[in-house]
This record gives sequence, structure tokens and C-alpha cells, in this order.
Amino acid sequence: MRKLFLHIGVHRTATSSLQKFLRDNEKVLLSHGYLYPYSAPRHAAQIEQIVSGGISAADFAIDLLRQVEQASVPVDAVILSDEDISLIADPSILAGLQKMFEVKIVVSLRRQDLWLESWYLQNVKWQWNPRLAHLTFDDFFAQRDRFFWIDYAAHLGRYEAVFGLDAVLVSVFETSSMPDGPIAAFLRLLGISDLTGFGPFLTINSSLSPMMTEFVRHLPLDTMRRIERAVFEKAIARVDAQLPKQVSKLLLTYDQRLDVIFSHADGNRSVAQRYFARSTLFLEPIPHRDTPLADQTLPDTPLALMQMLVAPMVQELGAGMQKERLSKKTNRDPLSGKK
Repeated sequence: MRKLFLHIGVHRTATSSLQKFLRDNEKVLLSHGYLYPYSAPRHAAQIEQIVSGGISAADFAIDLLRQVEQASVPVDAVILSDEDISLIADPSILAGLQKMFEVKIVVSLRRQDLWLESWYLQNVKWQWNPRLAHLTFDDFFAQRDRFFWIDYAAHLGRYEAVFGLDAVLVSVFETSSMPDGPIAAFLRLLGISDLTGFGPFLTINSSLSPMMTEFVRHLPLDTMRRIERAVFEKAIARVDAQLPKQVSKLLLTYDQRLDVIFSHADGNRSVAQRYFARSTLFLEPIPHRDTPLADQTLPDTPLALMQMLVAPMVQELGAGMQKERLSKKTNRDPLSGKK
């Protein structure tokens, strides 16, 4: 039976960079016997079909097997990737995938305190959830219990119950645990150690700086259509790249960080023992008590705010719109004026 590697995240473990790499290297993967199907960077649409009841996991597996059999070369394994799978409270809805495949669950774990900081920055940056996108960090932190999937012992236990212990492949998202980077670490879990012929490992979807995050928190991006939001998002990224670099990106106070780490200590120890035969899951030290926090304070006068953020944003929006107009003009038929 062929293997199906189901990459479930979690979020903020270089998932976007990994998915772009997999999409860009479809042909190379196929030459190794791995199919990355549907010509999409991530498989959110396919997983959503299963979650919404549009198709059963078993029927989806049958359709996926057809694609395998139609491939131009023999396929030994399929890779599906969607970090939103981590948000599924009951993974038994995916059990039917086992009808046609030997399912392997691939998951990368980031230390919970660092994950919360990164997850906050992303919620403000993309604003897909209005209830979280405009919160201060302290208000966001107060809602941390809603992110059930960072209770890693319970999270992995739910997948074990459906697919078995041996089906769950775990990596730790720390530099010391992935010296060649997260993409190489992911490929090794799949059994790919020869990286000859693969394209570059790129980093995308980086977080905004803390100051820009505080600025964006006040913007109503979640009320815009996707096409307008994209214009703003590009302008925001360009302005953020021009801001002075901050020494610290830490948002949690030392006491908050300890609270998070202690609350997950037993579960993390269980995961470390179960999957790595050691007592400690995350090996890198926590920041020292005296390590400064990131400066999220916006400029304190209207003039300074205009000069540092608002005026550059307007300039970047104007440049972006001009580029879009030139692009449309270039794509028109020079005689008819039509595209």
C-alpha cells in the first residue's frame, strides 16, 4: 500500500515556505516517487471538502489514488499539506484516508511561548479572524486556551488514536534540531535525504515587526475585499522593510513566558519521552529575565506618526496602484485596446 504523508502543521513552523518549495519542486519530487497533487501550494480546499462533508475521506482517497495511477512515473507516496488540519478537533473525520493509503501524520512543534508570539503577529498581519486581528497582545494572550492544538500531548494523542503511534512523525521547530533548516528536516521525515536537483529553500510569510503590527492592528483590512487587501498588504510589507530593525521581537513578559512553559511542561515531557526517548522536548533556553521586550509603541506625536508610517504607506500604495495600471496597459492589445 502506498504512503500518504499528511502534513498538518502546526502553523508558524515555516509551513508557507515548505508548501512553496513542494509546489515549485513537484517534478523533482515525482522523480523520487513522491506526488504533490492538485497543482496548489497547499491543500486547504481539498481538506475543507472533507471537513464540510462535501466528500468523505474514503471517497477522497479513492480519487487521490486515481491521480497516483495516472502519474507519468511510478508513485510510492503522496504528500498533502495544510496547516489548518491542526484546527480539526476530531481527526477521526480523516480516518477514511486509510482505505487506500498507509497514512503518516507529519507535524512540527514550536515551543508554545514562541508560537503564541508568532501567532499573534500573523493574526494581525492577515486579519482572517476579526475577533483576534485587532486585539492588544495582552488581550490576545488572555485567550490562549482557545488554541487547543498547542497542547501537543493531547493533540498528537488524538492522531495516535486514529492512525496509530507509528504513524505520527514529529519534528521540533528549533534551530538546533534542524541545522539544515525546516524544509530539509521535513524531507528527512519523509525519507528523502538526497537533495540533489531540488530548488532553493526560500523563506516567505515572515512576521511583521512589532511596531508595524501595532499600526496594522488599527487598520480595517478584514473589511476589505481580497483584491484591495492585497494592495495594502504589499505596501505594508515594503514600509515595514524600511523601518529601523528592532533588537528584540519578544512580546511575552518573563512571567507570562514561564506561565506558558509551566502550563505545558507535563505534556511536553510526555511527548519528548514518547517520540524522542528523552525528558525534554524543547532544548533551546528561554530568554533571560532581563532580555528587553519588543517596542510596540507607535510614534508619540501625529507628525512623527505621519512621517514614519502614514506618509510612506500612502507613497507605497500610490506606487503599487501605478504599477498595476502600467501592468494592465501593457497587457492590452495595442490595436483594439482590449486584453
